Amino acid sequence: MRQLTQSDLVGIDRQGELSGLSFDGLSLAGRDFSDRVIEDCSFSDSVLTDVRFNASTIRRCQFVGATVQGTSFFGATMEDCKMMGLDFTRGTRFGAATFSKTSFDYAQLRGVDLSNLEFAECSLLECDMSRADLSNANLVNCDLTDADWTGATTRSTDLRGSRVRGLDLRTGPYGIVLTPRQALGLVEDLGVLLVEPHEDK
Repeated sequence: MRQLTQSDLVGIDRQGELSGLSFDGLSLAGRDFSDRVIEDCSFSDSVLTDVRFNASTIRRCQFVGATVQGTSFFGATMEDCKMMGLDFTRGTRFGAATFSKTSFDYAQLRGVDLSNLEFAECSLLECDMSRADLSNANLVNCDLTDADWTGATTRSTDLRGSRVRGLDLRTGPYGIVLTPRQALGLVEDLGVLLVEPHEDK
C-alpha cells in the first residue's frame, strides 16, 4: 500500500478510481470523493471532517481512528470495511447508503438517522444505537450482540438472522422483526422456560 503525503492530494483529486492507497494521518477536510470506486485504501487516523463519499463504491477500506464529523456517505455502497469505534454522532450522514460485511463494533451511533438503511452481514458488537432512528432499516444476518438500543426508534426494523443477545424485550425496542428462533432465545434470556403444550391421551 502506498503511503500518501499531504502534497500528493492534488493529484488524487483527478483520479476516478483509488486503489491501494494509504491516507493514514492526513487531513482530508472538505474533500470530495463522490462517485468513485475506492478499494483497498486506508483512512486510519485521518481527518475526514465534511468529506463527501456520496454515491461511491468503497471496498475493503480501513477507517479506524478517523474523525468523521460532518462526513457524508449518502448513497454510498460499502463492502468489507472497518469502521470500529468511530464517533458518528457529530453530523455524519448515511442517507440511502448500503453496508455489507462492514464492522461498526463499539461505534457511537447515538441519535443518528439510520432509517431505511441496509446492513447485511455487518458487525455492530456493543454498538451504541441509543436514540437512533432505525425505522424501516434492515440489519439482516448482523452481529448485534450487546448493542445499546435505549430509546431507539424501531418501526419494521428487520433483524432476522442477526445475533441479538443482550436485547431485553421487557424494555424495547418495539417494532422489530425477528425469526421464531431469535424470539425463543430472547425469551429464554428472561428466564422463561417454553415447553410444548400437553396433549391429552
